[in-house]
Amino acid sequence: MVTLSVIVPIYNVERYLDECLRSLQLQSWTDLEVVMVDDGSPDDSAVIAQRFAEEDPRFTLVRQSNGGLGAARNTGIRNASGEFLSFVDSDDVIPPFAFGYHMRSLLESGSDFSTGNVHRFSELGTRQSPMHRKIFQTTVKKTHITERDTLLIDRLATNKVWRRAFWDANELWFPEGVLYEDVSVVIPAHFLAAAVDVLASPVYLWRERPSDDKSITQDRLHVKGLEDRFRAVRETSDFLAAHRTPLDKRRWDRTGLGSDLRIFMQVLDIADDEFRQRFLDLGNAYMDTIDPQVYQELSAAERLKWHLVRRRMLPQLLEVLTFNKSVEQKKAKAVRHGVKFYADYPFKDDPAVGIPRSIYRLDRELVIRQKAEEVRWEDGKLVIRGRTCLKFLRPNKRIQQHLRARAVNPATGAEVKLAVTMHQANEFRLPKDAVTARRDWGGYEIVVDPAALRSGGQWQPSEWFVDLLVFNRGLTRRERLARPSSGAPQRPAAQKVGDDVWVRPSWRGSDGLCLAVDPLRAQLAGHRLDGDVLTLDGTVAAPAGAAASLRLTRMPGDVTAEVPMEITAGGAFTAGVPVSALTEGFQQRRSVVGGPVTSERWEVHVVLDNGEAIQVSLADNTREDRYRVQDHQIDVECNSAGWAFLRAGVDRPSITDVSWEGDLLRVSGDFYAADPTGLSFVLKARGRTEERSFPLELDGSRFSVTLRPTALPSFGAQIPLVAGQYRLLVRRTTGPNEWQDSYAQIHHDLLPSLPAATDAAGRTVSLDAIRHDVPVLTVGSALRAEDRGSYAQQQLREKTYPRLRKQPIAPGLLFDSYTGKQFSDSPRGIYEELVRRGIDRPASWLVRDQQVALPDGLTPVPHTSREYFDALARSEFIVSNAHLPLWFEKRPGQTVVQTWHGSMLKRIGFDIEHVQFASRNYHERLRHETKQWDFLVSPSPWATPILQRAFQFEGEILETGYPRNDIFHSPQRDALTREVRERLGLPEGKKVVLYAPTWRDDKFYSPGKYKLDLHLDLQRMYERLGDDHVLMVRRHPNIVDRVPVVGEGFVWDVSTYPEIQELFLVTDLLVTDYSSLMFDFANTGRPILFFTYDLADYRDNLRGFYFDFNETAPGPLLMTSDEVIGAIENIDETHAAHQDKYRAFVKQFCPLDDGKAAARIVDRLFPTLG
Repeated sequence: MVTLSVIVPIYNVERYLDECLRSLQLQSWTDLEVVMVDDGSPDDSAVIAQRFAEEDPRFTLVRQSNGGLGAARNTGIRNASGEFLSFVDSDDVIPPFAFGYHMRSLLESGSDFSTGNVHRFSELGTRQSPMHRKIFQTTVKKTHITERDTLLIDRLATNKVWRRAFWDANELWFPEGVLYEDVSVVIPAHFLAAAVDVLASPVYLWRERPSDDKSITQDRLHVKGLEDRFRAVRETSDFLAAHRTPLDKRRWDRTGLGSDLRIFMQVLDIADDEFRQRFLDLGNAYMDTIDPQVYQELSAAERLKWHLVRRRMLPQLLEVLTFNKSVEQKKAKAVRHGVKFYADYPFKDDPAVGIPRSIYRLDRELVIRQKAEEVRWEDGKLVIRGRTCLKFLRPNKRIQQHLRARAVNPATGAEVKLAVTMHQANEFRLPKDAVTARRDWGGYEIVVDPAALRSGGQWQPSEWFVDLLVFNRGLTRRERLARPSSGAPQRPAAQKVGDDVWVRPSWRGSDGLCLAVDPLRAQLAGHRLDGDVLTLDGTVAAPAGAAASLRLTRMPGDVTAEVPMEITAGGAFTAGVPVSALTEGFQQRRSVVGGPVTSERWEVHVVLDNGEAIQVSLADNTREDRYRVQDHQIDVECNSAGWAFLRAGVDRPSITDVSWEGDLLRVSGDFYAADPTGLSFVLKARGRTEERSFPLELDGSRFSVTLRPTALPSFGAQIPLVAGQYRLLVRRTTGPNEWQDSYAQIHHDLLPSLPAATDAAGRTVSLDAIRHDVPVLTVGSALRAEDRGSYAQQQLREKTYPRLRKQPIAPGLLFDSYTGKQFSDSPRGIYEELVRRGIDRPASWLVRDQQVALPDGLTPVPHTSREYFDALARSEFIVSNAHLPLWFEKRPGQTVVQTWHGSMLKRIGFDIEHVQFASRNYHERLRHETKQWDFLVSPSPWATPILQRAFQFEGEILETGYPRNDIFHSPQRDALTREVRERLGLPEGKKVVLYAPTWRDDKFYSPGKYKLDLHLDLQRMYERLGDDHVLMVRRHPNIVDRVPVVGEGFVWDVSTYPEIQELFLVTDLLVTDYSSLMFDFANTGRPILFFTYDLADYRDNLRGFYFDFNETAPGPLLMTSDEVIGAIENIDETHAAHQDKYRAFVKQFCPLDDGKAAARIVDRLFPTLG
C-alpha cells in the first residue's frame, strides 16, 4: 500500500495537464500514486494522461463518462489505495516540496488532515492568494476551526492532505452534478476533525486562467453557479445546526454572508435582471434561517448590503456596490454618536431611505493598526519603536489612547509587564519621516529587559512573544506585536545577555516578534569542504560519547537528512554532510513552477538520544562562507537571530560592496560564472512587471555593475527609474524567450552599513536589504519632501490651491498629455504650432515622476507638486487631452481647451450606462469637469454630435481635426521617419507590424492599473513571421504589465516611446482591436487588422460601440491568433479585399486630417500669442 493517493479529475485541460502531472511526478515525497480520472473529456487530455501512465507506474488512468468534478473525485476515492488522500485540479500545479511538507507534518502531529497556503499563478508569475493570506500567516500544528476563525474561509479541498481513516469514518463524499462542491465537504470536515495542521508555506498553485479560457467557477454571472453556491452555504449551515453548537452555526453564517456569498453580490452591478432577482430570492431564503445576531457580527459595509438585500432595495444596493468598489469607501470616515462610532457610508441618516443608524455601527473594523519601525539593542535592552492606533480612530489627544505591553510565554502562560512610553509621531498612514504630516499620539517605545525573560531566576530555553493592549476611547484591543517595517527592523540582531546565554529575536508571521532565550546548547564553530563532504564542527551541551545525530531539514520541511556525529570531550562534535544529500534533484525541482529559484535552505539541529532536537547557532567568531561543488553552490550562513543554516543551489550573486559617486551606483560582489555568455544584470520591479537590464562586468569570480538609476537611456532621452522598489538579479538568457534568474543576496558583512543612499535629480535612491538579506533598490518620489504624502496632498488641495486662486492670473500656457505621462498627442501638436509661429508666452508641461523628456523652452511641472497646483490655479491657458482633477475650478481669465485623446468607436462619458472603472458618482464628476471646459476639439463632423452628447458639453466645439495627425502631412515626414527608425534601432529590410490593443475595463489589478490581456500567440508569430517581420507592441498607458519577450530581435516593446504617431510613420501594418488608433493610422493608407477575440463581450457588456463595427471596420475582424498570422502572411490580398471599406472609413472619419488642424486651433484660440 502506498502512503499517499493523489486524485486528479480531468476534463478539457489539455492546455494545462502536462504541467500539472509533471509537478506531481517531481514531488520530493515519492511514495505516492496518482489516480487520474478522465471525466469524459472531449479534448486530448486523456492522451496526455495515458502517456504519464505508460511512463510512470505510479500513475493510473481511470475513464468514465462525464459526471462533473464531484463525481470524478468520488471515482478517484474508490480507486485510491493510500493511507492519505489529496485532490488536485488538473489545471493547477503542486510545488515540488508540497506533499513531503504535508506528510511529515501529519506523521509527526497525528492530525486528521493538513491544510496549506495557496498562491495564484499565471504566465505573469505567482502571488499570494488574497483569500488565503490571513489563514496561513503562521504554521500551527494540532489546531481546530473552533480555535482559529480564519479557518472558516479555508474552503478548498485541494490544498490539503487527508487521513483516509478520518475520511472514511465520517463517510465524506463530494456532491455530484453541482458547482462549488468543496464547501459542503471541507467546512464540515474542519468541525469533525479532532485536530488540523495549518502550514504557512504555499503547497498549492491555483491557476488564474486567461479570460479566453475561464473555468466554470471563474465566471460568476451564471444563475447555476449562484444557486450552487447558496446550496453549499445552506447545506453547511444545516449540518452545523444539526451537529454542532448554535455558536458554530452563527460563526459559519457570518462567514457565508461576509465571504462565500459576497463574491456573487459584488457582481450584481454587471449582472442581468434574472441573476439579480434570483440573488435577492436566495439571499432572503437563507437569511430566514439566520440568527439576527449574525448581522451585528458583520462589518458595517457588509451589514449595509445585506440589509438592502433583506429589504429588496436593489437600486440602493447597486449604488452601495459601486461605492464599495471605488476609492470612496477607503476615504469614508467614522462618525461618533454618543459613545459609539458609525461609518459614513451611503444613505446614513437619509430619511428618504430609512436605514437604521445601527446598520452603520463600527465594531469589528476597529482593529489595531501597527508597525514596528525600529528594533535594536540599547544598553543591553531590546528597544522597539513604532506607531499604533485603532482603524478609524486616530489618537489626536494624549488622553484618547493608552498602550500597555506584555512579554508572554505561551508554553508556561507567564506574562511580564514591559516598560512603555507614548509620544507624538506622524499619523499612522504617513511615512514616519514625512516633513508635511499630521501628528498624533500613536508613537510608542517598548523596552524589553532580558532579565525579565528568566524563569524562576534561571535562564531556560524558552520563547516569548510581545502582546500589545491598546485602549482607545473606551475600546480595548489586544494583539501580538507584529508588522515590522522593511529593512533593518526585519532583522533584529541576537544579543548575548549572560554567560553563554543569548536572546535571539525574530519575526514569526502573525505571531509577531519572538524572543528566543538560548542558553547556547548547540553551536557551529567551524566548517570546511573535504572533497564531496561538508564537514561541520561545533559544540553541544551533552557528555562525551552521548548518542546524537545532526538533523538537516530542508525548508519548509519536506525532507530531512540525518548525519551521524561523534561527541567528544567538552561536548565537541564533528559531522560530515555529503553534498549530494543537499543537492540531489535540485535542478529538476528548479525546472517546475513553484520550485526553488536559486537555492534551498536547510535548518540545522542536533538530535539527542531522547529525541530532543536542539537548534544550532553559528558561533559569534565563526565566518559565513560559500563553497562550490561541481555545478552547485553550498553556503554556510546564519540569520539575524544567529541560527545556523545551510543553503544549496546554483551560483547566485552575493553583493559585498555598494557605493555611490554622485548619482552613479556601483554594485559588486561574488559570482562564479564558468560561461559568461548571455549574462546581464536586471532590476525587476516589485508589484509590477517592469524590468531594466544592464551590462554585467565579470572578473574571475567577481562581478560588478554600474548604473545611474536617475538617468537611464530611453529612446534617445535620459529618464529615471519609476518610483518604487526593485529586486536585483543576474539573468542568463539561454534561448529565445528562455532565461534563468539568480536573485542576488546581500553579504551579511555588508548589512550593518545599509541602507546606502544618495540624493540625485531631486529624489532619494537607496539600496537596502529586506527580510534578512534580500537586496532592494528603492527609488523615491520626485516630489519635494514637503509635497509628499497624503496629508501634504490634502493640504495642497484644500488650503494651498484656494489661496493660489486668489492671486493674479499668470500669462502662459500649461499643457498636459495623459496626466503627465507623455509629451505627445494633440497638445504637443498645438504647442509645436505655437513655437513655429513664435510663441510669446511662458509654456509649461505636466510631467509625472520625471518620466517625460521635454524639448528646450518647455518648463516641466511635476504632477501633484506645489507648482502643479499653482499652474492649475493661475495659468491663462490650459490645454489637455485627459481628465482634469475634481478639485479644479476654472476661474475668470482662464481658458481650458480639451483636445480629448481619440475618435470614438467605444462609448464614452454619459453614453456609458454601466461604468466599471470609476466611482459611483462618475457621471456627476464628469458633469462638473465638462463645465470647466471652454473648448472641445472634434476630429470630424461625424464625431461632433457624439462629443457634444457624451460630455453634455454646452461650450464651443472646435471641429478642426486632431493636431496629432498633422504629422502625416508634414514636409519633414520622410526625414522624421528615418530618424525614428534609427532611434528605435529597427533592422533594415524587415516589415514592421505594430500591435496596439486598448485596455479592458474589467481586467485590472487595482483602480487605474489594468492588465495586458494579451491573446496573440507571440511564439507562433515568431516561428512563422520572424524571418522577415518585426513586431512592435505598445501597451495602452493604463496597462501596467510588461510585454513578453519572444524571439531574437522579433518583439520590440515600444510602450514607453513618447509619441505613437511617430511609430505609425515606421509601421507597415497595424494590428489593433477597438482602439481609437485606427482613426489616426488610416491616414497612412496602410493595412489595418483587427484582433477582436472578445468582440461580443466588449461591445455588449463593457463599453458598447457608436457604429456597426463589423460593417465599417477598414480591415478584417479576426478571432484567433492563427487568423492574425495568416492575414499578415497574405497582407496584400487581405488589404486589397478591404479597399472599398478603407476609403469609406477615411472619408467618414478623417476628412479634416489635412495637416492644418493645429493651425486652425491656434488661429481660433491664440491669435495674439504668436
